[in-house]
Order: sequence, then structure tokens, then C-alpha cells
Amino acid sequence: MTRPRTCALLSLAAAAVFAAAAPAQVGYLPTQSPYQDFPYKQELSLYGGWFTGASGRAGVTPEGGPLIGARYGIRLGGPVEATAHLARAFTERLVLAPGEIGAARNKGKFSIPLYMADVGLTFNLTGTKSWHHLIPIFGFGGGLVSDAGTAKDLGGFGVGTAFAITFGTGLRYVPGGNWSARFDVGDYMYQVQYPNSYFATPSGGTSILPATSAQNQWLHNGVITLGISYLYHKQ
Repeated sequence: MTRPRTCALLSLAAAAVFAAAAPAQVGYLPTQSPYQDFPYKQELSLYGGWFTGASGRAGVTPEGGPLIGARYGIRLGGPVEATAHLARAFTERLVLAPGEIGAARNKGKFSIPLYMADVGLTFNLTGTKSWHHLIPIFGFGGGLVSDAGTAKDLGGFGVGTAFAITFGTGLRYVPGGNWSARFDVGDYMYQVQYPNSYFATPSGGTSILPATSAQNQWLHNGVITLGISYLYHKQ
């Protein structure tokens, strides 16, 4: 194919693309637009869901369980919101006796409360509007995870209070008015420290963790929630 002919075909293709795109530049009538204004500045949510829990190398950290919580958000400007969360997970964890061997080492599972609190930033991916009444979001933050002072077990292990890194994504449904719904999937990363007893070898047995294993471990804990939000303070 000659160069002039190639250029001509490219020009025709460009013209076709421009012609197809031109109507889209006209925009939508207000009553037909897929975008709706999202004027509310503050949000208060109640939610429930599931804390997946990561059992860690030793299998003794809090496992999965139901979760309830509350969230407050305030728009800082444009698509950016400052958020604060407080939640409680109803979990269980395994208790091990490092000085015993075989089946006698396993002392069963016991209930443990796990509280999570954090502050962070959330970004509305559709800016200050919703798309077909939907707003996809993502966010990140930092806070604390705590077992609320639960005593360490007979092996010397306990969650205690640990710094947490949080991040996640979600989808808000804003049909109009003061009420909305949202679905979120997130991750709470926190660090646990295994006691020295987990690395000691009892007579006739093996240690819970090998001597070469790190004493600290970061854990990824998934959180899946569905909540109802009250929106207020219009801009």
C-alpha cells in the first residue's frame, strides 16, 4: 500500500472517530444524565460484617468472626474525605501449652474480643457526583487493634494493643435523600509477637515454632462489611 493511500485511510479513520465522538461532547440533559450531584458533607454509618482473621505461623491469633462497627466521615474538599472507624470483632483463638507435647499441647479455642479503631482518608472515584447513584471508593489509614486488656494465656501469648495499617475499597449507593448504603472490603494489618516459650523445645517433643523463625509477624486480616449511612450537612 502506497504512503498517500495509507495517509488517506488514516485521515478517514480519524474523521470517523471524531464524528462518532462529537455527539458525546454535547452532553446530557439534566434529567437524563447518569451523574447526580452528591452535596452532603458528613456521613455517619453503622455496619456489620465479617472479620476473616489470620491465624499466623503458630495458629494462635484471633480467627474469623462477626463484626459490628460505626464510621464517621467528613468531606475535606473535592473527592477527599477524612474518616474514623470503631469496630468490634467477636473472635476465637487457639491456646497452646508450649511445655507439653502431642495432643496435650492443644488447650482448645477461647473467645476473645478484638477492637479496631482507625482514622484515614477516603477518595470518591466519581468526585463530587455519583454515577447511576453509585460511588466507587478507596481509602487507607492507620490505627490500633486491641484485645482490650485480655490476659496473656498460659503460654505467655496475647494480642495486646498493636499499631494497625488499614486500606480497602468499596461501593456507595446513594439513591437520593439523607440515607445511603455502602459495601466495603478492607484489610487490617497488625503485628504480633510470639513469646520465648514458643521457641523452647520440651523434653521428648518439638517447639511450637522453629528457632530460625522470626519472633514478630505482620498479619493481614480481611474485613467485609455492609452498612447503612445517614448523610447530612449539605454544601
